[in-house]
Amino acid sequence: MHSAEHPEIMWGLGLDPDSATFIEAAAGPGYALRNLPPDAVSWMRGAEGRTQAAWVPWSVWTNLPKNRRLACGQDDCVRRILLLDQEAELLETEQVLAEGFVTAVRAPLTRFKVRDALLRLREMDSLTADLRRKTEEIALERELLVRKSNHLGFLNRVLSRATASLDPATILSKARGDLRYLLPLTALSAVIWTRPEDGLNLSAQLYMPSLLSPQDSDEWQQTLIEATEQKAGAKVSEYRQICLSPGRNHKPVAGPSAGRLLFLPLSVGGESFGCLALMTEKGVRLAKDQVQTLNACVNHLALALRNALLYCQVKIQADHDGLTKIGNRRSFEVRLAEEAARHGRYDLPLSLILVDLDHFKVVNDTHGHPAGDEVLRDMAVLLGEGLRSSDYPARYGGEEFVVILPHTSHDQAALLAERLRQRVAERVFRIGASKKGLNLTVSVGVASLAPGGTSESLVLLADQALYVAKNNGRNRVVLAGARGPHASDVSDAVALGESLQGKCEGKAQGKSRDKGAVGRKAVQNRAVI
Repeated sequence: MHSAEHPEIMWGLGLDPDSATFIEAAAGPGYALRNLPPDAVSWMRGAEGRTQAAWVPWSVWTNLPKNRRLACGQDDCVRRILLLDQEAELLETEQVLAEGFVTAVRAPLTRFKVRDALLRLREMDSLTADLRRKTEEIALERELLVRKSNHLGFLNRVLSRATASLDPATILSKARGDLRYLLPLTALSAVIWTRPEDGLNLSAQLYMPSLLSPQDSDEWQQTLIEATEQKAGAKVSEYRQICLSPGRNHKPVAGPSAGRLLFLPLSVGGESFGCLALMTEKGVRLAKDQVQTLNACVNHLALALRNALLYCQVKIQADHDGLTKIGNRRSFEVRLAEEAARHGRYDLPLSLILVDLDHFKVVNDTHGHPAGDEVLRDMAVLLGEGLRSSDYPARYGGEEFVVILPHTSHDQAALLAERLRQRVAERVFRIGASKKGLNLTVSVGVASLAPGGTSESLVLLADQALYVAKNNGRNRVVLAGARGPHASDVSDAVALGESLQGKCEGKAQGKSRDKGAVGRKAVQNRAVI
């Protein structure tokens, strides 16, 4: 109930003076009635945020123009009470409500009827307030559900795109584009570290933005290394930089000092293996729900990156020999088939050298198999020295090694094989802590891909050449001729190692030699089987 000092305003439209006085008195001191003439143009405008009561006789209401009645029905700030004369026809409740009235009161007026009508208005106001509050609550819950749905949709997009690849660089490049829907991201980088078997220092992979100036590149590198040493608690002994693919805008990326850096740890099962560096503008602040979404997103990325790293490790183990850490026979055969198909399609030269350690069984029998394993590891290192990035060394089996030489002609492969034979002959293989070393030699077979040839035929030619080298004294290089294994007399080609060495020396002294002698020497340089 309102106090007498601030009474609630009630309106009357065309009420007779007696009825107006009675209604105001029956309502009590908390109400005040303002009676307006029937032809009032602007009337019953309730105060903003409050509803007011209006008493309207039926005779006055029916005489109002239709447009005014419709306008009054659209005003929710006024609750209308219909006054019926004693002679007026009794109206049904549906008709009263259809005309926009809350209730109807029939004359003669009594205190009870007035109070009952006002009580109905208050009940209506209370129900309206409850409905408005429930509506607001439903709208708020709907907004929360929409935000949660957007949150789950965003996480689902990040997770589906991250798990679609097993390459860490591709996963991070896609995450950079996805995270821009969550926060104004200007750059993304990451570092993933591993601990060697000694467990002292770290080996890190730095995934850095593309389109960096040399100065900004050094700054990013230093920042990522410092973050790694701080979070992992160990020094970085070696690292490798990997450039992420540029974004759609292809704009140069500034250094980390140009914005605000967020370092988020990458961990799975409580084990940290890296961190994600996100750079935004310096004035950016994240809301609580953004932080929660970002943390959930990073957890998904960490799981995807961990799976990608495990896949890379398994793939390396599957494609590399466990002892020598170079390619194994399976990966060699796959690579050779691909190179043979590509070189055959474009008519490019492709060569193959097959290397076998001479008398390797004596090493195992005399010094033990651990010493033989150490020799094989050193041989793999020596084999990789001087090779191009496109060349592919592998362990063929036992003490046999093989090297695929793309874009390499027959003569070039022969010179490379001879240099390899000489390096092995000059190398002293150390065995354990013993200061005494071993001197070993190798036999090498060289073959080149003939027009229309296959990878199997190329391996067969190299193997036949190696067989000739071993049967004719070892420590030599033998070339398989282009005409096949039955092309020529083998007896004219058993000393290829000496002839190739003479050819190398002949290049240094070729000006003083007779041209006819050089021509005869060139004929002897090619061993054809």
